[in-house]
Amino acid sequence: MYLKQLEIEGFKSFGRRFTVEFHAGLNVLVGENGAGKTGVINALRQLFQDSESGKRSVAERDFHKSFELDAVPASSFAIKAIFGDLSIFEKVALNSWCGEQDEAVLNLTVLNREMRGRYSQDLWGGAIRTGVFNQQTLDLIHCIYLPPLRDAEQKLREGRQSRLSRLMKALCKDQLQVCAKTGTLHPLEVKVADFNSQLAAEQDIKRANALISSSLRAALGERLSQNTTIQFSESNFTRIVEGLRLLYFPNASPAELSQFRSLDENSLGYNNLLYIASILAELIVEDGEGPGERTLHKLLLIEEPEAHLHPQLQIRLLKHLQEVALNKNIQVVITTHSTVISSAVSIDNIIHINGGVEPLAVPARFCGLSEPSRRFIDRWLDVTKSNLLFSKGVILVEGVAEAIALPELAKIVLATRGKGLDTLDDYGVSVINLNGIYFAHFMQLFCEVEGQMRSRNLPIPCAGLTDKDPVKTQKVRVQDQLVDVIVKPHAGNLADGTNPALGLIPNIAMSQYGRLFSGELKTFEYDLAMTASNLQLMLQVAYNNWPTDGPIKASFNDMLAADFGAMSEAQKAEYAYELLERIDSNSMGKGLYAQLLADKLEQGDCAFAVPYYIQQAIFWACAIAEEAVQ
Repeated sequence: MYLKQLEIEGFKSFGRRFTVEFHAGLNVLVGENGAGKTGVINALRQLFQDSESGKRSVAERDFHKSFELDAVPASSFAIKAIFGDLSIFEKVALNSWCGEQDEAVLNLTVLNREMRGRYSQDLWGGAIRTGVFNQQTLDLIHCIYLPPLRDAEQKLREGRQSRLSRLMKALCKDQLQVCAKTGTLHPLEVKVADFNSQLAAEQDIKRANALISSSLRAALGERLSQNTTIQFSESNFTRIVEGLRLLYFPNASPAELSQFRSLDENSLGYNNLLYIASILAELIVEDGEGPGERTLHKLLLIEEPEAHLHPQLQIRLLKHLQEVALNKNIQVVITTHSTVISSAVSIDNIIHINGGVEPLAVPARFCGLSEPSRRFIDRWLDVTKSNLLFSKGVILVEGVAEAIALPELAKIVLATRGKGLDTLDDYGVSVINLNGIYFAHFMQLFCEVEGQMRSRNLPIPCAGLTDKDPVKTQKVRVQDQLVDVIVKPHAGNLADGTNPALGLIPNIAMSQYGRLFSGELKTFEYDLAMTASNLQLMLQVAYNNWPTDGPIKASFNDMLAADFGAMSEAQKAEYAYELLERIDSNSMGKGLYAQLLADKLEQGDCAFAVPYYIQQAIFWACAIAEEAVQ
């Protein structure tokens, strides 16, 4: 069995009914701050007895309250958990939660009515409330919650609630039950008792104990005095394991006991990993033999597992959690802000939560990705590209040149919006470099791409920027002969595009969240150069930064002497083509040129016009209606 679905209404940021669908194994909740990821975790904690931190108590702020001026808190909140894929044994054990259905349902309703510091709560199983709820049934779900700011060192220290003592009790549970039935001591108790007996026979220990006893008799008298004994540890199993300490050695190789160190000498990150490892160990070994003791489902909730971990350790931890979830039948739900973690798991493990007035949870596996696209995205969704999962808007571009220059171009486009609304960062928009024309794969997350309707889409405005890429040459009749002529497109002399992504535009334009915008002429740099009076500035940037003082730099100098204001579109096309040829070479490269151009634009001391198709992409990703900026 596994937690299949969670429904929340009136709780935290979820005013109206909010549904999130989980799957067996690893579930990774992503989204921007305030989207509701922690709210989902807290809702689960309201339902289940968290063995690590205790059940989460209801507070006044748990009742939803909108941000409207006259808003009042919700009169109640309701949480429902639905479990699917139940075995016959599980259906019998959760009979009161199932009724006639194949799924088990757990319900919680809490009224916003406080009495003696507590809120009225009603917990029941099944679709319809009947009878008295059996709390022991709830114990069949083992839930462990790890908060984002966890004190791993404190949890690993010796004591009543130490991780080590709980793990040892779980490991030795069956053996302790046998000892209790037979009236015998556990082998560990026997060994400690024998050691204490040997210790008590030591001359120095005997002398110390005698001195303490005589001092007590002198102070209290014979009638009121008490006897004492000195021993290493109590011989009760629980007290023994509660006194155990975990030491570490910073290497997997064998080491002498004297080389191990205390946890307070370890890093926060490694202590965090030790803490998580101890919890996983307990979950793996916890099940008892009898039906009444068996745990039906194990649920591990972790907020920000990336805490204190460098990227490589984040990846290793996530891979391990995924493996444990798959092979040990543990359902893991984590929240994260880490692009490292979101890129380390399959897109099918991702659940995107979009906040706002009506929060929405979209499992990426429901976006209808074709299998080739899923495999492609899993390999390509690196730390940079996974930014799209945390954004309010996305602009997908073909290469590094667009990714570098676009933020500066956006400042020009958004300048009239005023300070605080004049950059892509202000709108939470990420620019994602696809390193190619892979829009057909990535845009499936946001929209219908090839006429195939998707069951779900990530509710994020996504704009793609692609080049027209016309044919390089076309045949022209010269003196009754057809000759190949290099295509240098301009208004009135356009050529058909060869970019296969252009065929996606009509279908994408029918979707709610996606749009794909194309330049009208040739490539990103060429279209920039052909817009308004940009050509002179772009030539100047190339001239000022050309690495050698040879003939190429001299040609740039000659071009800069031209009267650009008097040029026809055909003449500008000659210059734009020459510029593109020069920067798209081993001597400079498009990426370096884009960096130099962006540096120049950042100075803000020059006029520069942004092509209309780029403006459209920026407005779409920022969710700005074009009429609002005209």
